[in-house]
Amino acid sequence: MKQFSLVIALIIGINASAPAFSAPVAQPKKPVPVSVTGPGIAKANMQYPFINGHYALTGIMKTNGYRSNAPTVVLVDKGSHSTHVLQLQHYGRRDEIMRVMTLSNAIGTIDKPTPSGRYLVAMKKQFPVWVPPRTIDPKQKPIPPYNQTHRNPLGVAAIYLNGDELALHGTNEPKEIRKSASHGCIRHSNADISRLYGMVKRNTPVYIVRQFRGTVLNRSDFIKEKPKAKSKTKAKH
Repeated sequence: MKQFSLVIALIIGINASAPAFSAPVAQPKKPVPVSVTGPGIAKANMQYPFINGHYALTGIMKTNGYRSNAPTVVLVDKGSHSTHVLQLQHYGRRDEIMRVMTLSNAIGTIDKPTPSGRYLVAMKKQFPVWVPPRTIDPKQKPIPPYNQTHRNPLGVAAIYLNGDELALHGTNEPKEIRKSASHGCIRHSNADISRLYGMVKRNTPVYIVRQFRGTVLNRSDFIKEKPKAKSKTKAKH
């Protein structure tokens, strides 16, 4: 009888020391960073917070369609030979930065690099005349528009930036896209520059950076301009 009582006591002691069983709790999956490097970018979710009036970009970006009434920023990523169109859109119950388009580009060579910086669209022109720099033609003889001669390297359209004589434009050498082949400007295929042409207007901010990840954008670039009040002054004839 004593031996039986001892066995019962041992069993109770073992059960008392054993941890209680509980079903495993499913852990939420962490978002996987997606490197923004080209047209085949996977979708991922992340809200970009304002930090001291700026947006700090990571490799995670939501995608959505272009909205003509949303503030637009163009970002030229020299490291991946990509041009991104970003917009601040009202999504759900909040405003978020969306990537609405990514295009392949060609940038400057090592001898004629594309300068980094923040620029503004100064002017747009379809079928522009090209005036070569003196380093190419000392006489700077103008080349007629692309629809008259395919010798024009600007292609079907050009988006000119303020300062440094820079432009985002088409090309007459599509095989050079995704290479460092230009004299400093940012080339695109003629089909792509036509799409970009319709998404930007005068004073649209354009960032030219070494890489997408880590780029800091100004919050003010995403503030929608208020329509100007109509003048009550009658025009003189």
